[in-house]
Amino acid sequence: MMTNRLKAMTWLALFCGAFFCAGGVAQAQNPFEIKQFSATVVMSGASAAAAKGHGMQGDMKIYRSGDKMRTSMGSMGYMVMDMTQHVNYMVMNNMCMQISRPMGRNPFSEAQDGTIDRSPAGTETVDGHSCKVENVTVTPHDGQPTKMKVWEAQDLKGFPVKIEMQGSHGVMTLEYKDISLDEPPASLFTHPDNCQQMPSTPGGAPQ
Repeated sequence: MMTNRLKAMTWLALFCGAFFCAGGVAQAQNPFEIKQFSATVVMSGASAAAAKGHGMQGDMKIYRSGDKMRTSMGSMGYMVMDMTQHVNYMVMNNMCMQISRPMGRNPFSEAQDGTIDRSPAGTETVDGHSCKVENVTVTPHDGQPTKMKVWEAQDLKGFPVKIEMQGSHGVMTLEYKDISLDEPPASLFTHPDNCQQMPSTPGGAPQ
């Protein structure tokens, strides 16, 4: 069986893969084309309550540079996701775990070889941003569709200032604050060299 720390890392990877990496719905042809940004994520809903029950506290910072994303979790550590190689690196304290399989649903990586369907859902102002609202469905070539509702800020090149998604614990709402479209420092996407492979059962799920 995994230690409590490994279990926490596994849950965090699942949670981050499912939600925080949905932060780039934007452009006219492909709503996942914003390649660089940083923002603070504010969670609400049933899944947010579940996250706090697993030790995740407060708002979280996310960064994207090209095909890499980072989710910072304060004193708990951070996760770096390589969307091209489909590899995640979870770093907590002095421990680093490599996860070479999908953890949760990541619309960014799924959209690279999948299809994207969009339909208009009106307009609305969110946190002072005039937004176009869309229903977005991302269907990977070998998986199930991911559905979400997205509020795209017109003054931020369509960056999603708000996203609603269905999670395992119910609907989650993500709101993005302190958004910058500048290139984040490359040092944010590094990880320790001594990362170990995450243990798994024969069926592939962490235990």
